[in-house]
Amino acid sequence: MKNKAVKKGLSIILAAAMITGLTGCGGSGSEGKDSAREGNTSSNTESSADTGADNSVADDTGETRKVTYMVGQSNYIESAFTKIADKMKKEKGIEIEFQVTPDSQGTNLTQTKLASGEVPDIMQFNIPENYYIYDAAKNFITMDDQPWIERLAFDKSEITYTDGHIYGMPITGFSGVMGVIYNKEVFKENNLEVPKTYEEFLKVCETLKANGQTPIYISGNDNWTIQIAPMIFLANALDDKASEAYDKLYNNEQAFADIPEFKEALQSYQDWFTNGYTNTDYTVGTFEDSKDKVAHKEAAMIISGEYAVTDIMTKWPDAQIGMFPLPYNDVDKFLTSKYVFGEAIPKDSKNIDTALEVLNTLSQPEYLEIYLGANPLNSPYKDVESVNINSVLKEVYADYFDSNKVLPQIADMIGKFGSLNNDVFFPVYTQVAQGGDIDEAIEQFDSGLQEYGKNVGVEAFQ
Repeated sequence: MKNKAVKKGLSIILAAAMITGLTGCGGSGSEGKDSAREGNTSSNTESSADTGADNSVADDTGETRKVTYMVGQSNYIESAFTKIADKMKKEKGIEIEFQVTPDSQGTNLTQTKLASGEVPDIMQFNIPENYYIYDAAKNFITMDDQPWIERLAFDKSEITYTDGHIYGMPITGFSGVMGVIYNKEVFKENNLEVPKTYEEFLKVCETLKANGQTPIYISGNDNWTIQIAPMIFLANALDDKASEAYDKLYNNEQAFADIPEFKEALQSYQDWFTNGYTNTDYTVGTFEDSKDKVAHKEAAMIISGEYAVTDIMTKWPDAQIGMFPLPYNDVDKFLTSKYVFGEAIPKDSKNIDTALEVLNTLSQPEYLEIYLGANPLNSPYKDVESVNINSVLKEVYADYFDSNKVLPQIADMIGKFGSLNNDVFFPVYTQVAQGGDIDEAIEQFDSGLQEYGKNVGVEAFQ
């Protein structure tokens, strides 16, 4: 995210400033748009500027109330959050300070703050997926009785933890489509059509490579992004057996080594790198780089989610962008994820009542439509309109999501194993990309599954 002048009442604190004086715990990583969506090691700090006259509504003591709000870099849409903060201050007398975390450090920073007790008043992460990673029952207040629950556009069980409680308020609805984002002009200039089979996809890569172009840009520096392609490979390889296979893994009824499709998927993924279909500097490429490269025709394709489509089309409106399913195993389905962006309130917050007021206000149409207007995803509420969904995603939703031509991602299951994804899966996917032995990689997946299943108390692993 490029630095911009900060409007009054708003400050942004990036990672280095946030972790000063804190002791670390857990592994580094991101929310996955993966999670998230979601620069890497920036330590820039922007503070409030241009204070000007204060016309905000004060509380009974005559003082403006303040809350801190922690959000990942890729999810921080500055224009929208600034408007929301200005409106909140003027109408509610509440000043919001946003703490924007680098995507690759989001999980680690969240865990560190929760462990230290030095927490922001509001934290954004994927729900219900990350309830497990952050031990929601221990660290966050319950929201079972909040008024926005009655307005949900989906059943509340979809965001309920295994203990029967809700720990986060959604600001987006379910969608999470992941696949191939491509530059239409690059395809046209190379006389390429959107591939419908995996053989056609490989021919596209060969043609682009032969013409001196980068077929697929991989952003391994933000290692949460490197998981997306392998997850698509595995889901497509299993196809209609995907959910059953994930359930068996979760219930400790089989191991990854018992799934031949998993070895085939990892081998096919490794072949991309062996055959030169990716950028050679994939270990240092960032998520921001990937969007920039495909927008400016320096790469033909990236493997990412709908959030990347929206960001590219917002930042570079002249870019000719499209999206199609990665046709591995000749499967014509998109990978999808079962999470929404949710806002949680830590039990250690010193401003719980004000934070609850902020969230309830944010859920209202006149506020949330500001956010959805800049980040056009499905709305989580019946009375809030999904606005400005771009033409690319409208087509994807209509042709695939609405007709259920989607497959589940394994990360939805892995999320129940704490930081397994960050500590084991992400690094091993990188090892595979670098030519690591596939059988050894699968052994690491299986040993990690057993270890973390026991550590976080997954019943089948006790």
